[in-house]
Amino acid sequence: MFISNSGAFVVPVLAALAAGGYSAVAIGGITACVVYVIFALIFGFVDVNALYKFMPKVLIGSITVVIGINLMGFITGYIGDTGNLGVAIAFITVAAIALSSHYLKGTLSLFPFLIGTLVGYIASIPFGLVDFSKFQGIGLFNLPDLACAHWTSVSFKTLIPIIILYIAFTVSAICECLSDHAVLGNIVGEDLYKKPGLHRIFAGEGFANIATSFLGGLGACSYGEGVGAVGFSKCASTRATVTAAIMMMALAFLEPVQAFISSIPSCVIGGGTACLLYGFISASGIKTLKNVDLDNQKNLIICSVVLALGISGIVIGNDVFSLSGTALALVAGIILNLVLKEKENV
Repeated sequence: MFISNSGAFVVPVLAALAAGGYSAVAIGGITACVVYVIFALIFGFVDVNALYKFMPKVLIGSITVVIGINLMGFITGYIGDTGNLGVAIAFITVAAIALSSHYLKGTLSLFPFLIGTLVGYIASIPFGLVDFSKFQGIGLFNLPDLACAHWTSVSFKTLIPIIILYIAFTVSAICECLSDHAVLGNIVGEDLYKKPGLHRIFAGEGFANIATSFLGGLGACSYGEGVGAVGFSKCASTRATVTAAIMMMALAFLEPVQAFISSIPSCVIGGGTACLLYGFISASGIKTLKNVDLDNQKNLIICSVVLALGISGIVIGNDVFSLSGTALALVAGIILNLVLKEKENV
């Protein structure tokens, strides 16, 4: 599983920065870690099979569809910034990814998105969509400005509301974590709740939150794009994921690489990432629902409500704690699954 900065933590991070600067963000990261570790300890002793009484296949499949569709909302933002020309470049990128994924063999077949991005990038150059100003005045190495270098003292009274805010949003992020790992497990054909186990998953995400808060990122959470990349490339190797993580950390210090990434047109990102990865996630959910009996009234109700709540944009709560999208749909689905009793079809 690829863990990265999560939009779910934007609100608490901004609140922490306003209240106590980077020191408050670090305390927030520690708070998130504590919450994750508590859940890790709980699932270290609880039988994971009990979780499936709360999350049947109909719920997992429906949530998977919701995750993909919600991510698709970013497509218009990515492509729309560059107008009709951007739409054409996006289609070129999609075509390059699809063709390389379908026809290439061996090692090259593992890099369809890299190939597609390069094709889209090159196609964008004649139309002036590539911002070459990003390469002006750059050196070879660049040390990132780390948040821990800007820590200052902050009063405990100021931290209390920040800690409460982080606890609430971490619980919401845990719902996303459960959903993402259920989707990834469905793609790779393994039960990730059992191996490596939810206790290891939660512990890993918890310590990732400490790292990101100390270094200057948002809160960390599992990433839907990473799930889609695994499914589309058919590369689910732990060794490959670890190697990619080490490479990304190393590349963060190379200024030409940073400049190249920031110069990639949004339409290429939208065409390569959004159209295929997000669509693949929803398609995986549909594949799961294929094996669910939707003639069963209970399954039909759960699927319908989860899709409606997850896609509609309904938000329940306030600035301190709120549920929306995937998290709201997951909670509603769990409640319905517990309340509705099995009933014979008439």
